[in-house]
Formats: sequence, C-alpha cells, structure tokens
Amino acid sequence: MSSTTPAAPPDPPPDATPEEIEADIEAARERLASSVDALTAKLDVKAQAKQKAQETSAQARQKAQEASERVGAGAQQAYERVRTTSPAVLLAIAAGVVGLVVLLVVLRRRSSHQS
Repeated sequence: MSSTTPAAPPDPPPDATPEEIEADIEAARERLASSVDALTAKLDVKAQAKQKAQETSAQARQKAQEASERVGAGAQQAYERVRTTSPAVLLAIAAGVVGLVVLLVVLRRRSSHQS
C-alpha cells in the first residue's frame, strides 16, 4: 500500500470480551466509512471542478478589487495634478485638443469631397 495509508490497528486479543470485539468492529466500520468518504470526494470530479471554479472566482474578485483600488488611486493623483496645474497650462491643453478636433474634421471633409 502507499505510504499515506494508515496502518491497520491490531486485532483484538484472543481473550477479548464480546463488548471489546463489538467496539473494535464499530471502530473498523468508522475507519472504513471515513476511507470511503475520502475516496468518493477524490473521485467526484464535478465537485472538484466546482470547488476550483469557486476558488478561481474568489481570486479574480480579489484581483479586480486590487486593480480597482489602484485605478482609483491613480485617478485621484491625476485629479490632484490637474487641480494644482496652472490655468494657463490647462487652457493650452484645451486649445490643442480643440485644434486637433478641427484639423480632423477638415481632413475628413476634404477626403469625402475628393471621392
């Protein structure tokens, strides 16, 4: 047998009382039932898959929570940077974005008129 299999307990002595023999039989039944339960659990692929899915789901939720916290912290830092940036810099950025949008609109109209 494998090294994980527990050794069988010794048989009751030859002069054991009927009560001792019955107690030994009951203990053997309990050990056998425990072994059968362990084997059944090992062979229950559906239950093992369900357990693995639950563990994976819990890990995914934990990682999503951590990522959400990091994103929140990053957004807070970005907000603080924007809040403390001078209005002239913000105005220059906004003007650049507006200029880029206008350029894209002009280019798109020009390409649609050429076709």
